[in-house]
Amino acid sequence: MSKHRPDLFTHTVNHLRTGAAQELSDELAKLVEAVRTTSKQGTLTLVLKVKPEGEGIYGIEEEIKSKLPQLPRGKSLLWGTPDGNLVTSDPNQGSFELKTVADSEPEQSEPLRQVGS
Repeated sequence: MSKHRPDLFTHTVNHLRTGAAQELSDELAKLVEAVRTTSKQGTLTLVLKVKPEGEGIYGIEEEIKSKLPQLPRGKSLLWGTPDGNLVTSDPNQGSFELKTVADSEPEQSEPLRQVGS
């Protein structure tokens, strides 16, 4: 194996196209926040494609992918009708006609007596 500099990877990442290191940092920060919020695992992937461009020259293209954990989403319950529509209440269940009752003065009742008086 050839002798290479010990910081070859970090040196290379820092010299990728302008903005690549910042994009990686931003994606890592989003990932850490999402993991903290959801308590679930996520991933950040850096793919480096290295191809020869000439004698001793290499072109490097990076691909940055992140998979952020998601909070579980709620679900909606809807009922299907015979004609294929969705409605928010069961079409087979009857409904009540509710009416508003006006406030009225409570009836005066005789005062309560105390035992032993």
